[in-house]
Amino acid sequence: MKKNIAKKTVWSGIFVFVCLLFTPGLRVSAEELTPVIVSDSDKNTITVTAEDGSGIGALYIKWDDPVVPYQIETDQGMVECGEYGFLHEFILLPESSRTVTVLLPEQEMRLYKNEVRIFTDESVPDDVQIWEPPCERADIMLIPSHSDDEILYMGGIGPTYGAELGARVQVVYMTEFRSTNSVREHEKLDGLWTDGVRYYPVCANFRDIYCRDLADAENKYDYQAAVDYLTDVIRQFRPQIVVAHDFNGEYGHGFHMLTANATAQALENAADDTYRADSEIFLTYGVWDTPKAYFHLYGENTIRLDLRIPLESMDGQTALEVAKAAYKRHVSQQKWSFYVSDDYEYSCADFGLYRTVVGYDTGNSMLENIVLYEEQERLEKEEQERLKLEEQKRLEQEEQERLERLEREEQERLERERQEREEQERLEAERLRAEQESARRRIFAVVTAAVLLSVALGLWMRRRVLH
Repeated sequence: MKKNIAKKTVWSGIFVFVCLLFTPGLRVSAEELTPVIVSDSDKNTITVTAEDGSGIGALYIKWDDPVVPYQIETDQGMVECGEYGFLHEFILLPESSRTVTVLLPEQEMRLYKNEVRIFTDESVPDDVQIWEPPCERADIMLIPSHSDDEILYMGGIGPTYGAELGARVQVVYMTEFRSTNSVREHEKLDGLWTDGVRYYPVCANFRDIYCRDLADAENKYDYQAAVDYLTDVIRQFRPQIVVAHDFNGEYGHGFHMLTANATAQALENAADDTYRADSEIFLTYGVWDTPKAYFHLYGENTIRLDLRIPLESMDGQTALEVAKAAYKRHVSQQKWSFYVSDDYEYSCADFGLYRTVVGYDTGNSMLENIVLYEEQERLEKEEQERLKLEEQKRLEQEEQERLERLEREEQERLERERQEREEQERLEAERLRAEQESARRRIFAVVTAAVLLSVALGLWMRRRVLH
């Protein structure tokens, strides 16, 4: 009995393993290998091997400096990396390699905490960030002043609209932390990834300086430079929806206020074909009239996002739970009293529709009156395919008509040739009949003449005999 139970247990385990291996969404993750990292400052290289000598199929590298294009040398050849400047970069190798050597560029590029993770293949854990480049066209653009503002005040948007509904969420930060607290550059990526955002963020070059009010912010920052930057990114990314800070700066932060005011001005400027019409961005992308813009806690045309619905894309977590987990990835900020909530004065669920060219909301969805770019592209593709099919049918119809015309022309030609042949035959027959008739007449005339001549000769001979 115990043997039978043991056998059943073994076969059950095998069955479960096979199901995990071949069932979509339940595939076993790649094996994460223990890396051996050797840096050579003289050769400007970083060599990575697996501790157990296994082949490396993929790497996950975190950099602590601005990333420029670089190369990785493998057993099979070179791999180009760093194209998009990702601080956290996942690199899938074409083939497994026992040794991987990072050839560092002349520009200084140091590893963040010497962090390189290696795997046997691309089936990596969920915490490995496989970023998409900044999107060409954004459904929703979030404009936070600082890293973590997009979670504290807009944190439900990523999981609700990005992860669950497939909207392209592009985050545009106003302040950089490389010059003040570089760890926050990594925390913002960790937070965004946890929040369900997959398009790599972009960032202006304003430093992090606390401002007690709007006047203080305008004194410390170049307001016009902020307006121009935001005008450019709105024109470039062509967002359908822009989401920005509270005009009152949430808890009164002056740079939040400046960001909100600069965003409002940039929305107008981006649609003005006379504003910075000689700029490279304008010449490349033209103007853009953003369909909808929401500001956090704005008091008119208010909506309240429902962030407590379980999300299938987030394994049943709610958007609020996801946002709370995302904020925890900002480890350096946990010393402050800020927190994520949808039911307090700085609720991340409350927004107001500040601007619209597509109509006002009747519900609590930012996507009301908006068709996502992916759906637009699908419809455009269907329309192109429909037009292509119509064109193909038109060409086929024209070809069919051409062939039918050629067939008719050929039949008409053959009919003309037949008629001409018959006419020639008729004329030939008439000619033959005429010749035959002429011949008969000539014969008749000859015979008649001969008869008459014979008669005449006979009469003449008779007359002579009588005489």
